[in-house]
Amino acid sequence: MAFDDLTMRIAIAWRDLRRVKTQPLSEPIPQGQLDTMDVVSQLGSCSMLKLSTALRIDASTATRAVDRLVDSRLATRRRSDTDARTVIVELTKEGRALERKLTGERMNRMNDVLNRLTTTERATLADSLERLVKANDAADAVDDAG
Repeated sequence: MAFDDLTMRIAIAWRDLRRVKTQPLSEPIPQGQLDTMDVVSQLGSCSMLKLSTALRIDASTATRAVDRLVDSRLATRRRSDTDARTVIVELTKEGRALERKLTGERMNRMNDVLNRLTTTERATLADSLERLVKANDAADAVDDAG
């Protein structure tokens, strides 16, 4: 199957970005747990359903990530006050502190990379990536329906 040059350039850049050597963090934590901490930090206390949706993963994968955070005392979970079937997740004080620290480290690295682009290029990149996420979500919705 042949693809146009632009699609191939995007696919190769996407592949290369996934394989970029990341700077080691001051606290080693698996990417999935870090992503989970990021989302819980952004959302605040949230249901497991809301968390798995925001992470774009299935509920069992979200549960395993939260299990590890709970075991490390970085998060807690409890039953909802209004619906006992709903599990609420939140970061502990230690989890919030670690998330802030590691986010700062990652944002410093991101700034180092993005400062090599002009302001216009960064704005274009942000707009394009946000549109790409929406396009992917729309394609997933069609795949799920179909």
